[in-house]
Amino acid sequence: MALKIGVLFCVSLVVVCCCGYQLPNSDSQFQLPSAAPLQNPPPTPEPTPAEDSARYVAWMEKQGKPLTDKPHEVVSLRLGDWGFFYHGDRPVGSWRPLMDRTAVDRSGHAVTETENGDWFALLSTSGLDAASALKRVAWLFNADGLVPTAEPRTARRDKLTAPALTTRDGAITFQGWCEAHSDPPYEMRITIVAATKGTKLVVDSAGKL
Repeated sequence: MALKIGVLFCVSLVVVCCCGYQLPNSDSQFQLPSAAPLQNPPPTPEPTPAEDSARYVAWMEKQGKPLTDKPHEVVSLRLGDWGFFYHGDRPVGSWRPLMDRTAVDRSGHAVTETENGDWFALLSTSGLDAASALKRVAWLFNADGLVPTAEPRTARRDKLTAPALTTRDGAITFQGWCEAHSDPPYEMRITIVAATKGTKLVVDSAGKL
Protein backbone atom coordinates (compact mmCIF):
# COMPACT_ATOMS: atom_id res chain seq x y z
CA MET A 1 0.00 0.00 0.00
CA ALA A 2 2.79 2.36 0.90
CA LEU A 3 4.48 1.51 -2.42
CA LYS A 4 1.35 2.46 -4.43
CA ILE A 5 1.09 5.78 -2.61
CA GLY A 6 4.72 6.56 -3.38
CA VAL A 7 4.28 5.79 -7.10
CA LEU A 8 1.18 7.98 -7.34
CA PHE A 9 3.03 10.84 -5.64
CA CYS A 10 5.93 10.71 -8.13
CA VAL A 11 3.57 10.61 -11.14
CA SER A 12 1.64 13.62 -9.81
CA LEU A 13 4.88 15.55 -9.29
CA VAL A 14 6.00 14.93 -12.86
CA VAL A 15 2.64 16.08 -14.24
CA VAL A 16 2.72 19.27 -12.20
CA CYS A 17 6.26 20.05 -13.29
CA CYS A 18 5.50 19.46 -16.96
CA CYS A 19 2.30 21.47 -16.91
CA GLY A 20 3.93 24.37 -15.11
CA TYR A 21 6.69 24.79 -17.70
CA GLN A 22 6.04 26.77 -20.88
CA LEU A 23 8.27 26.89 -23.92
CA PRO A 24 9.40 30.39 -24.85
CA ASN A 25 7.31 31.90 -27.64
CA SER A 26 8.18 34.55 -30.21
CA ASP A 27 7.64 37.29 -27.61
CA SER A 28 9.86 35.73 -25.00
CA GLN A 29 12.97 37.39 -23.70
CA PHE A 30 14.84 34.25 -24.73
CA GLN A 31 14.21 34.85 -28.46
CA LEU A 32 17.46 35.00 -30.45
CA PRO A 33 18.09 38.30 -32.23
CA SER A 34 17.60 38.21 -35.99
CA ALA A 35 20.65 38.50 -38.23
CA ALA A 36 21.58 41.98 -39.45
CA PRO A 37 20.60 42.65 -43.09
CA LEU A 38 23.39 42.18 -45.59
CA GLN A 39 24.82 45.36 -47.11
CA ASN A 40 26.10 45.68 -50.64
CA PRO A 41 29.90 46.03 -50.77
CA PRO A 42 31.27 49.34 -52.07
CA PRO A 43 31.82 49.42 -55.84
CA THR A 44 35.24 48.35 -57.00
CA PRO A 45 37.13 51.41 -58.28
CA GLU A 46 38.07 51.26 -61.93
CA PRO A 47 41.82 50.97 -62.44
CA THR A 48 43.61 53.90 -64.03
CA PRO A 49 44.38 53.05 -67.66
CA ALA A 50 48.03 52.42 -68.42
CA GLU A 51 49.90 55.17 -70.24
CA ASP A 52 50.53 54.54 -73.94
CA SER A 53 53.19 57.00 -75.06
CA ALA A 54 54.90 55.06 -77.87
CA ARG A 55 53.35 57.19 -80.63
CA TYR A 56 54.41 60.37 -78.83
CA VAL A 57 58.01 59.14 -78.63
CA ALA A 58 57.91 58.34 -82.36
CA TRP A 59 56.41 61.75 -83.17
CA MET A 60 59.09 63.58 -81.17
CA GLU A 61 61.80 61.65 -83.01
CA LYS A 62 60.20 62.66 -86.30
CA GLN A 63 60.43 66.30 -85.21
CA GLY A 64 64.16 65.87 -84.66
CA LYS A 65 63.78 66.00 -80.87
CA PRO A 66 64.39 62.46 -79.55
CA LEU A 67 63.50 62.18 -75.88
CA THR A 68 66.19 61.75 -73.28
CA ASP A 69 63.80 61.68 -70.31
CA LYS A 70 60.55 59.94 -69.45
CA PRO A 71 57.43 60.49 -71.61
CA HIS A 72 54.04 60.84 -69.89
CA GLU A 73 50.40 60.58 -70.97
CA VAL A 74 47.62 62.44 -69.14
CA VAL A 75 45.18 59.54 -69.34
CA SER A 76 42.29 61.62 -67.95
CA LEU A 77 42.34 63.62 -71.21
CA ARG A 78 42.34 60.59 -73.53
CA LEU A 79 39.71 60.97 -76.25
CA GLY A 80 39.02 58.35 -78.88
CA ASP A 81 42.34 57.73 -80.65
CA TRP A 82 43.87 60.89 -79.16
CA GLY A 83 46.35 60.92 -76.31
CA PHE A 84 47.80 63.98 -74.55
CA PHE A 85 51.50 63.84 -73.79
CA TYR A 86 54.51 65.63 -72.34
CA HIS A 87 57.93 64.56 -71.09
CA GLY A 88 60.08 65.16 -68.04
CA ASP A 89 58.87 66.02 -64.56
CA ARG A 90 57.81 69.36 -63.09
CA PRO A 91 58.46 70.05 -59.39
CA VAL A 92 55.29 70.31 -57.30
CA GLY A 93 54.16 73.95 -57.11
CA SER A 94 56.34 75.03 -60.02
CA TRP A 95 55.01 77.41 -62.69
CA ARG A 96 57.26 75.83 -65.30
CA PRO A 97 55.21 74.53 -68.26
CA LEU A 98 55.09 70.80 -68.96
CA MET A 99 57.58 70.15 -71.72
CA ASP A 100 56.38 69.73 -75.33
CA ARG A 101 52.69 69.31 -74.54
CA THR A 102 51.25 67.55 -77.60
CA ALA A 103 48.08 65.69 -78.57
CA VAL A 104 48.80 62.78 -80.94
CA ASP A 105 46.32 60.30 -82.37
CA ARG A 106 46.94 56.78 -83.70
CA SER A 107 46.86 58.00 -87.31
CA GLY A 108 49.79 60.38 -86.82
CA HIS A 109 47.82 63.63 -86.46
CA ALA A 110 49.28 65.98 -83.87
CA VAL A 111 48.34 69.27 -82.21
CA THR A 112 50.35 71.69 -80.08
CA GLU A 113 49.53 75.20 -78.84
CA THR A 114 50.32 76.67 -82.27
CA GLU A 115 48.04 76.81 -85.28
CA ASN A 116 50.40 74.58 -87.29
CA GLY A 117 48.66 71.39 -86.27
CA ASP A 118 45.83 69.04 -87.15
CA TRP A 119 43.19 71.00 -85.27
CA PHE A 120 40.40 69.96 -87.61
CA ALA A 121 41.11 66.28 -86.87
CA LEU A 122 41.03 66.92 -83.13
CA LEU A 123 37.97 69.18 -83.01
CA SER A 124 35.97 66.84 -85.27
CA THR A 125 36.56 63.83 -82.98
CA SER A 126 33.34 61.95 -82.23
CA GLY A 127 31.99 62.67 -78.75
CA LEU A 128 33.82 65.98 -78.30
CA ASP A 129 31.63 68.78 -76.97
CA ALA A 130 32.42 72.37 -76.02
CA ALA A 131 33.18 71.63 -72.36
CA SER A 132 35.51 68.72 -73.08
CA ALA A 133 37.18 70.71 -75.87
CA LEU A 134 37.85 73.56 -73.43
CA LYS A 135 39.50 71.19 -70.97
CA ARG A 136 41.87 69.81 -73.62
CA VAL A 137 42.64 73.09 -75.38
CA ALA A 138 43.39 74.74 -72.04
CA TRP A 139 45.82 71.95 -71.16
CA LEU A 140 47.65 72.34 -74.47
CA PHE A 141 48.02 76.06 -73.68
CA ASN A 142 49.30 75.41 -70.14
CA ALA A 143 46.11 76.76 -68.62
CA ASP A 144 42.85 75.90 -66.87
CA GLY A 145 39.48 76.32 -68.57
CA LEU A 146 37.15 79.02 -67.22
CA VAL A 147 33.34 78.96 -67.28
CA PRO A 148 30.78 81.56 -66.12
CA THR A 149 29.34 81.10 -62.63
CA ALA A 150 26.55 82.67 -60.59
CA GLU A 151 29.10 84.20 -58.22
CA PRO A 152 30.06 87.88 -58.56
CA ARG A 153 32.82 88.30 -61.10
CA THR A 154 35.84 90.55 -60.98
CA ALA A 155 36.19 93.35 -63.48
CA ARG A 156 38.47 91.16 -65.56
CA ARG A 157 35.85 88.44 -65.84
CA ASP A 158 32.82 90.51 -66.75
CA LYS A 159 33.08 89.37 -70.38
CA LEU A 160 33.56 85.69 -69.58
CA THR A 161 31.39 83.45 -71.77
CA ALA A 162 30.72 79.72 -71.89
CA PRO A 163 32.82 77.63 -74.28
CA ALA A 164 31.39 77.08 -77.77
CA LEU A 165 32.08 74.48 -80.45
CA THR A 166 30.23 75.01 -83.73
CA THR A 167 30.42 73.75 -87.30
CA ARG A 168 29.59 75.88 -90.32
CA ASP A 169 30.53 75.77 -94.01
CA GLY A 170 32.97 72.92 -93.48
CA ALA A 171 34.88 74.68 -90.67
CA ILE A 172 34.82 74.01 -86.94
CA THR A 173 35.08 76.96 -84.58
CA PHE A 174 36.06 76.67 -80.93
CA GLN A 175 36.07 79.56 -78.49
CA GLY A 176 36.71 79.42 -74.76
CA TRP A 177 38.27 81.26 -71.85
CA CYS A 178 41.31 80.04 -69.91
CA GLU A 179 43.48 81.09 -67.01
CA ALA A 180 47.17 80.66 -67.80
CA HIS A 181 49.51 78.93 -65.37
CA SER A 182 51.88 81.81 -64.70
CA ASP A 183 52.94 84.08 -61.88
CA PRO A 184 50.70 85.99 -61.71
CA PRO A 185 48.05 84.07 -63.66
CA TYR A 186 46.15 85.88 -66.40
CA GLU A 187 42.98 85.27 -68.36
CA MET A 188 42.76 84.82 -72.11
CA ARG A 189 40.20 83.94 -74.75
CA ILE A 190 41.21 81.33 -77.32
CA THR A 191 39.50 81.19 -80.71
CA ILE A 192 40.28 78.38 -83.16
CA VAL A 193 38.77 78.19 -86.64
CA ALA A 194 39.82 74.85 -88.15
CA ALA A 195 39.22 73.53 -91.67
CA THR A 196 40.81 70.75 -93.68
CA LYS A 197 42.93 73.32 -95.53
CA GLY A 198 44.31 75.03 -92.42
CA THR A 199 43.67 76.67 -89.05
CA LYS A 200 43.38 80.23 -87.77
CA LEU A 201 44.27 80.64 -84.09
CA VAL A 202 43.71 83.85 -82.10
CA VAL A 203 44.62 84.33 -78.43
CA ASP A 204 43.27 87.52 -76.80
CA SER A 205 44.18 88.60 -73.29
CA ALA A 206 41.27 89.69 -71.10
CA GLY A 207 42.80 93.13 -70.67
CA LYS A 208 42.53 93.86 -74.39
CA LEU A 209 38.88 92.90 -74.80
